[in-house]
Parts: sequence; structure tokens; C-alpha cells
Amino acid sequence: MQFGKISGLALIVLGILLCGLQFIQWTLPAKAPAPADQSVAQPERKTTSLPGIIGLGSLAGGIVLLVTARRRDEPEPRHAVK
Repeated sequence: MQFGKISGLALIVLGILLCGLQFIQWTLPAKAPAPADQSVAQPERKTTSLPGIIGLGSLAGGIVLLVTARRRDEPEPRHAVK
């Protein structure tokens, strides 16, 4: 079935995008450089590892789905064309 391949590829792409988002959040500085005027406090940006966890899960799920979809599409060895 094509559904397994398409959804597997979609999960892999989603996983890569979410892992990229996590990498970008991780590499950006947590605090912006303070302006010369210290009267206004800059809020700190809190980072979470949730996109990375969900990204790795969807990447692994997509790979599993893609591999099992390929196996289901192949004919049985006794019915294979030689």
C-alpha cells in the first residue's frame, strides 16, 4: 500500500524539521545582549526539549513504518517472479 510509504516519509520529514528546530533553539543564545539602558529588564527565553523528543519519536516511527510498508508490498518468496 502507498499509505504506509507516504505516511512514513511524512513522519521522517516532520522528525527532521523538529530536530532542526530543537538544534536552532539549542544553539541560539538564551539571553539577548543587554542594551546600554538597564532600566528595562529583558525577559529570559526558556527552551524546552519537547520538539527534539517528538522529532526523534516521529523520525523513528517513520523509519519503522517505511520499512514495514516495504515488506508488506513485496510478494511472498514462493510467489516471486524469477
